[in-house]
Amino acid sequence: MRLIEAKAPYEDCRREFLMLEKRWLQRSKTPAQRLAVRQTIAKTLLTEAYGSRLPWKEFGRWLRRLQQLGFRDLGMRVHVTCLYVQSLHLFPQQAHEAWEMLEDAEQRALRLRRDSPLRREHLESLAHAKKVTRVPRPPPR
Repeated sequence: MRLIEAKAPYEDCRREFLMLEKRWLQRSKTPAQRLAVRQTIAKTLLTEAYGSRLPWKEFGRWLRRLQQLGFRDLGMRVHVTCLYVQSLHLFPQQAHEAWEMLEDAEQRALRLRRDSPLRREHLESLAHAKKVTRVPRPPPR
């Protein structure tokens, strides 16, 4: 956390988080705990890559890792989707995939109970991402 608060360079953060992941994985007792560790570290590094405005090579590495591991919950899916759509100006060739991911997250949020505060929160986050993205939704393929 000190690295993030100190706004350390991405490479320093990445190195430290990967070392932390290694330590946490050694202490994990179950496959579910190991999966949660991997997901948490990948999400953190994706968020750091977004904050550092890194190109697709690095951002995409962590996005693909999260997609491979799966999202722990809808909140994680929405967070990752919002980062993806909002960073499209850095890699507009990914627009179709990002917008499809946003539509999927939106459909999942709409399946929550209407009176659920999470439903409203997730839909607001997705709406904000749509509003601020610099790359419009591409026409259907």
